Amino acid sequence: MSELNVEEKIKELINDFDGNVNFYINDEKGNELKYNENEIVETASCIKLFILIEYYNQIMQNRKTRDDMISYSPEQDYVENGSGIIQYLENLNLSSKNMAILMMIMSDNIATNKMIEYLGFENINNTIKTIGLKNTTLVAKKLDFNIYNSVGKTTAYEYAKAFEMILKKEILTPELCDEIIELLSKQIYNTMIARFLPPLEVELKGTDDAYINYIASKSGGIGDEGRADIENCRNDGGIISTKAGNYIISIFTSNFADHCFYADNPATILGGKISKMVYDNFKNNGTIK
Repeated sequence: MSELNVEEKIKELINDFDGNVNFYINDEKGNELKYNENEIVETASCIKLFILIEYYNQIMQNRKTRDDMISYSPEQDYVENGSGIIQYLENLNLSSKNMAILMMIMSDNIATNKMIEYLGFENINNTIKTIGLKNTTLVAKKLDFNIYNSVGKTTAYEYAKAFEMILKKEILTPELCDEIIELLSKQIYNTMIARFLPPLEVELKGTDDAYINYIASKSGGIGDEGRADIENCRNDGGIISTKAGNYIISIFTSNFADHCFYADNPATILGGKISKMVYDNFKNNGTIK
């Protein structure tokens, strides 16, 4: 019997998983790996990528600047149980750039709420549609599960497409796309697509002798905590840039039994294993297939 190819190996993993899986992966050579890539799913914090795109869109249009000041008041802006650090701080007055950094690098939900307010909910959704992503939507005007049961909606294909447009400089300006990639390459939540990549290669990324140039990504997750109206999920996506070329990977998992947030949640492990299979094949064969 011939050895299974990477796509068949991934499907074997999915068959053993108790939830839903959607993924879309492509390289710069016309190769694709995909599974339920057009199904509309919950974004969780992955929606923050699209908020960041709108931020730079308004900078490009001279409607906003990186030095605009945004204030946070616990009395007016506090949201319980959100990710990030602002929820533990007192009154703040930060530049819009610093608020965007907190939104992306620390996935701070209160920073996200302030950015939605600053940029405009409708403006964010209008830009998503303008760049051609018809199945992607910011749902929550405020990341507060006492008000909303969803953060946003997208597909694995459209999430990957957003990264592809940034990588290929097809939206905004080349300089702003590079700024987005630089910011995404610094985010601290790397529990899925970078999870099982060789640790030394990840640690040395960006150095002269490293195989990996950068990993520019944004993950997200929701634990439903038993609420039937919330879709639990663990998602991740981004650009893996290497000395041999680049590929884009987008993995969404949902509706699995274990909603708890911990490093070895089966959904997170599954996403990490899929990513590692693709990485190994790309490094060994120069293609994701």
